[in-house]
Amino acid sequence: MRIVIILVVLLILAGGGTFAAATLVPGMVPAPIRDLLGVVYVEPEPDPNYRPENTTLIEIDPLTIPIFENGDVDRFLIIHVLLEVEVGEKQAHVQSKMIHIIDMFITYTHALASLKIEPGIGDRQFLKERLLAKLDETIGKGYVIDILFQNLFERPLG
Repeated sequence: MRIVIILVVLLILAGGGTFAAATLVPGMVPAPIRDLLGVVYVEPEPDPNYRPENTTLIEIDPLTIPIFENGDVDRFLIIHVLLEVEVGEKQAHVQSKMIHIIDMFITYTHALASLKIEPGIGDRQFLKERLLAKLDETIGKGYVIDILFQNLFERPLG
């Protein structure tokens, strides 16, 4: 009889401890146990002002994007950008996805120019914000810290 009482008390303590851990520190408890206990856990958002100490710049060769007007090439947009990334695993990931990044830059910038969205490609900050958002969609969130424009200009045809 004593063993049964001791086992019941131990089960109650273990259950209470698990519930307390799931409530107070839900990130440390496995998801199935949180679900079983009915504890809702929301991943904390990363600090938007966080900047790693050790970053590097990855240079992308200048991109020449044709801008169409009435079905004909009217001018060319020349973009020369650097991607700021954290050294190490994230840098390797970005370099392995470079062909996808270049394709996205060309396709998205061309689409922005053809849709004549205001402020559009004439506003560097708008273009930077949109390209950063598209980078997060293309290669994953948090790999590229910033886009730095080295050159951004339009060249007339001819």
